[in-house]
Amino acid sequence: MLCLVAALANALSGQTPTRPAAQPATTPKNTNTQAVKPRSSLTPDKAAVQPAAAGRSNATVSPKQETTTSLKNSATPQSAATARNASLRNTDPAKAGTTAKTVPAQMPAAPQLQQDEPLVKVQWMSLEEAQEKAKTEKRKIFIDVFTDWCGWCKRMDESTFVDPEIAKYLNENYYPVKLNAEQQQDINFNNKTYHFRKNGARGYHELAAELLNNRLSFPTVVFLDESLNLIQSIPTYLEAQKLEAILNYFGTDSHKTTPWETYEKRYNNGPQR
Repeated sequence: MLCLVAALANALSGQTPTRPAAQPATTPKNTNTQAVKPRSSLTPDKAAVQPAAAGRSNATVSPKQETTTSLKNSATPQSAATARNASLRNTDPAKAGTTAKTVPAQMPAAPQLQQDEPLVKVQWMSLEEAQEKAKTEKRKIFIDVFTDWCGWCKRMDESTFVDPEIAKYLNENYYPVKLNAEQQQDINFNNKTYHFRKNGARGYHELAAELLNNRLSFPTVVFLDESLNLIQSIPTYLEAQKLEAILNYFGTDSHKTTPWETYEKRYNNGPQR
């Protein structure tokens, strides 16, 4: 009996329990990664570059230049002697590398007209109509050169040209003309026909390029004398007060005898309208 018990004890002591294999600890992946913000493809433009000061002459209008065109002397007027003998040149703006510009400055608020102020509108006409009227009554011609996409051209319509004094002076002393620089209809001017020229996605009118000396900057106002000769083109946005002085300057032929700086100072110091 004792032998049987001893044999059974030896058999049980020879067995070792099987332990389950240890599972390796699982290390979770780091999910606390900072999301990369996408870089915007749009970057704000740098401040507009101020143009160089325009050259001066004894018959020079140098209104505040707000255009950012890179072409030199785009607002530099001709002298009185040169203006009287100026002849328009017809060169190709596309070959000259001309690009259309507009005035990227902060738009002023449109003026608020008083309720009792009479509404006087500029009596705009085509260049052909102005030439026809000039056959019976000689006047200088004022041309507003614009495009449909030019925001500052629209702003001049809404602020400057609605001024009653501006409208009255233009109607009484000039033939005011609107000229779309991208219109496709032919224009007969001074015994010559001008056409629309396709240039890239847009195009330009040959007459606009000639009047602006191939510097297509908008808005631009152009002054022609009674014989349809170019007096001066001014490529910039003009407020009513500034344009009023310029209209009087050319309208009274003061540009032939008085430097612009002298005239402007005298005009601004005169009786207020």
